[in-house]
Amino acid sequence: MQNIHRYAKRVTIAAFIVLLIATIFYTFNRHLYFFLLVFAGILLAVLLSGITNWFVNKLHVRREVGLLISSILFFGSIIGAFWLLAPTVGKQVQEMRSTVPEVVTQLEGWLSQYGWGQKIVEQMPNDMSKVLPQQQALFSRLSGVVSSTLSFLADLLIVIITGLFFAANPPLYTRGVAKLFPVRYRSRVLEVLQKCYETLKLWLVGMLAAMTIIGISTAIGYSLIGLNLAFALAFIAFLFAFIPNIGPWIAGIPVVLVSLTQGPQMVLYSLLVYGGIQLVESYWITPIIFQKTVDLPPALLLFVQVLFGIVQGGLGLLLAAPILAVIIVVVDEFYVKDFLESDLQAPSVETKSG
Repeated sequence: MQNIHRYAKRVTIAAFIVLLIATIFYTFNRHLYFFLLVFAGILLAVLLSGITNWFVNKLHVRREVGLLISSILFFGSIIGAFWLLAPTVGKQVQEMRSTVPEVVTQLEGWLSQYGWGQKIVEQMPNDMSKVLPQQQALFSRLSGVVSSTLSFLADLLIVIITGLFFAANPPLYTRGVAKLFPVRYRSRVLEVLQKCYETLKLWLVGMLAAMTIIGISTAIGYSLIGLNLAFALAFIAFLFAFIPNIGPWIAGIPVVLVSLTQGPQMVLYSLLVYGGIQLVESYWITPIIFQKTVDLPPALLLFVQVLFGIVQGGLGLLLAAPILAVIIVVVDEFYVKDFLESDLQAPSVETKSG
C-alpha cells in the first residue's frame, strides 16, 4: 500500500511539472511581446549596472549615488546627442523625403531603357497624387500614428522603469530567481546568472563600440565623396548596426535612393564607401572587438533573427542577438557542462579503486 501511495505521489508530481511547463510555454507564446519588453529592461539594467559598478569601485560611493550618476550620464548623453544632431539630421531627413519624386522619375527613366523595365513603368501611376490617401483615410491613418506613438512611449517607459529597478538592486532579483530551484542547485544558478550578466555586458560594450565606429566612419566617408544627406544616412547606419547581419542591408537602401539623385557615378562611389566600411567592419573591426567580448555563430544568429522577426516583428529582430547570447550561456552551462560532461568531471571507478 505504501508503494502505491509513493507511485501515485510521483505521478502527481510529474503531471504537475508537465502542466507547469506547458503553462509556461503557452504564456510565453501568448505574451511574447511582454517578455521581450522585460528582456529589453534587463538589457538596459545590465548597461546601467556596469556603469554603476565602475563608479562604485572607483569613487567609493553608495550604489544609489552611482546609479544616479550613471542614469544622468547615460540618458543625458542620449538627450544631448539628440539635441545636437536633431536639427541637422531632421533637416536632411526632410530633404530626403523631398527627393523621393526625383528618385522615382530617374528610376522610371532607367527602367524605360529595358524591355522588362518598360512593363514595370507601365504599371506605375502617371499621377503620384492618386497614390495619396483620401481625407477620410488620412484621418484614419493619423489616428493610427498617434496610437502607435503612444504605445511606443508606454513601452519605452516600461523598459526604462524595469531597467532602473533591476539596476538598483540586482542581487534582490537574482536571489529571487535562485530560490525557485532546490537548495543544492541555488549556488550554481547564481553562478550562471552572473555569467549571463557578464556576457550581456561584454556584448553591449562590443556592439556600442562597433556602432560608434560605423557611424563616424560612414559620416566621414559620405562627406568626402560629397553625398547628400551624409549625416542622416550615417545616423541610419549607426542605428541599424545594432542588428547584425540584417541591419546593414536595411541601412543600405536609403543610400542607394539618395545617391540616385546625384547620378550613376555617385551611386558607385556611395556603394564602394558603404561596402568598404561594412567589409572592414565585418572582417576586421568586429572580430577584434568581439574576440574579447562575445562571438555569436553567424548562421545561428541569422536563423534566430529570422525566427524572432517573423514571430514578433521589429522588437524580436532587435533583441534576437542578446537573447541568443543568453541562450548559448544557459545551454552551455546547464546542459553541456552539468549534464553531458558531468561524467567527465566526476572521478571514475577505476580512479577511486586505484
